[in-house]
Amino acid sequence: MKPARNQLKEAKRIVVKVGSRVLVDETGKPDHDRIQALVASLATAHAAQHEMILVSSGAIAAGIEALNMDTRPTALPDLQMAAAVGQTRLMSLYSHLFEQKQITTGQILLTDDLLKADERRTNAKNTLQNLIANRIVPIINENDTVATEEIAFGDNDLLAALVAILLQADALLLLTTTDGLRDKNGDRVAFIDEMSEEILALDKGANGPLSTGGMKSKLLAADEAAKTGIAVVIADGQSEGILQKILTGEDAGTLILNRNN
Repeated sequence: MKPARNQLKEAKRIVVKVGSRVLVDETGKPDHDRIQALVASLATAHAAQHEMILVSSGAIAAGIEALNMDTRPTALPDLQMAAAVGQTRLMSLYSHLFEQKQITTGQILLTDDLLKADERRTNAKNTLQNLIANRIVPIINENDTVATEEIAFGDNDLLAALVAILLQADALLLLTTTDGLRDKNGDRVAFIDEMSEEILALDKGANGPLSTGGMKSKLLAADEAAKTGIAVVIADGQSEGILQKILTGEDAGTLILNRNN
């Protein structure tokens, strides 16, 4: 297990996906303290010469707050309206917090069909690589304002995995509200070297009202990335200093690493 964790210590290009529930408080409103702590951790890694790419959920939640909605809507037009309103607010907050760390950010909105079309995928890759080369932190989200069922990722876990694969990242960190996968006894699963039906069956399938992905979606996304040699960690994004713990090889979260690569 320790040698496997060493790959994280050597990782340079890192995709970090943060889920909605990490970014909001118990009322579903954006938690500015948590977002500020996330930015501070990303800035610390950036200063250590890591190439950081952020895939952030939270646009719809931010829109729900701005529109004074009591609950997450179910109708697609209402979800897209909330995303349109919330995306600008979320990016404004990220831009402000990163600027305080003297870091420039760039927004990238993607849909599933864009990453399936060769020319569009190449354009997205070129843009992202140019941002990274110029020490600009890309902040990526699904383009919920135009996505329909046919062109939606379904959750940002898959989006993050596809971005990590596209950019040939060294590591993918999926930050959620639990410290990785739990086994039948409730103990943390520290390491997975091959995905199986038994492992997928451990997923409890509990999604919150402000999120769309569960543990199973994270495991499936992690498996896609791990097949290409990317080290993936599912960890608690609310745990203090979690990014630095992972990147220094500490035994935190669940590490998914395909040993065949």
